[in-house]
Amino acid sequence: MKVFLTNLIKLEDVNGILVSREGKPIFSHLPEVFSSELQENLYHYFEEIHATFAQEAQDEAQELVAIFERGSLVVKNLNGYQVLLLLKTPSPSPLVSVALNALSLKLERLAPKGGFTSATKEELVPLVLFNELVKFLVTHYGPAAKLIVKKALKEAEATEKGLPLSNASLFLKALKSEIDDPRLSQLAINKAKEIIRVGGNK
Repeated sequence: MKVFLTNLIKLEDVNGILVSREGKPIFSHLPEVFSSELQENLYHYFEEIHATFAQEAQDEAQELVAIFERGSLVVKNLNGYQVLLLLKTPSPSPLVSVALNALSLKLERLAPKGGFTSATKEELVPLVLFNELVKFLVTHYGPAAKLIVKKALKEAEATEKGLPLSNASLFLKALKSEIDDPRLSQLAINKAKEIIRVGGNK
């Protein structure tokens, strides 16, 4: 899980992340400009945020967004975890949204197992599933379609065993950079999301 969160930080518009459960921070990766005193204040706010969500007692994930001149702050309640995300943009990009959805699934599976302390096996999306994405791109790129998908998988640190589910957002980002046509790029990303969703549930 820590690998997944660290990879989330690598996304271009993400500036920092803080994850809390029951008012207690369990993962932090913030810019150096955040002093220890400021981080302590964030922890305190997390306790208040947790209490607010608990009082609401709603099943659906909630989200708070604060927009600043040079970015935004997003706080989401994901399956009992509070995720604070510092962005360089006014709102989450599609890639960040996908990453947050994947994180929600991860946290849902970890919650009953004791959270981050559980020794969970890395989940992999079988490479064979990405043949469907290659077939989709063949009509536009011919034989080069296989190279495009292969390159994106390599950048996302996929191995012969498969693509780590925690690196799904990296794969989508790499795939997007390989396709110049915005419309085709979005269609390919949607196809890839479906493959990752199916593969991650196996």
